[in-house]
Amino acid sequence: MTTIDLKKKLKPLYAASAKAPSMVEVPSLGCVMVDGKGEPGGTVFQEAAGSLYSVAYTLKFTFKKERSIDYPVMPLEGLWHSDSMEHFLAQKREDWKWTLFIVLPDAVARKDVDRAISDVKKKAKFPRFPDVRFEKLKEGRCAQVLHVGPYSTERETIDRLHAFLRERGYRPRGSHHEIYLGDPRRARPEKLKTILRQPVQKA
Repeated sequence: MTTIDLKKKLKPLYAASAKAPSMVEVPSLGCVMVDGKGEPGGTVFQEAAGSLYSVAYTLKFTFKKERSIDYPVMPLEGLWHSDSMEHFLAQKREDWKWTLFIVLPDAVARKDVDRAISDVKKKAKFPRFPDVRFEKLKEGRCAQVLHVGPYSTERETIDRLHAFLRERGYRPRGSHHEIYLGDPRRARPEKLKTILRQPVQKA
């Protein structure tokens, strides 16, 4: 059995500090993704997240059984944006657009994801199975920081992250990125840990 230790390989990307933002270089990563719009945590959001996990675990078990390759299923992540940064920062959640995704090891190819999606669709329990796909995420230079607490209090941490960018001569590029290290169904809101990441470019 071959074990791919994704968490160790990508440790700098999943070990942000809550004390101070830092810069990271994010390589091109294969992901299973799904798009949506509206309130985080709503029905559509939950169906999308459930579908992603179903595909991700189907891939994991298939690789372990058929190829003797084992690897951990990575945490749920989300790219968030609105028609304007002002709307996003103003917390107008009904206008938010999102892409949820789970990072996959390099050994997983598009054909493997397509097969897993087909297998999951045959037995899906969701009222509406969303359009899950395989895609490469290419973020490059980013700044990130750890937010500890409920999602509703992220604004202060986001402001601190953007201030960090300005101080170093950068400005935001692309979508706001969140990595969910905690499970809101099990952890108390004040204990939740979320990495907030922002792709950047020179101002």
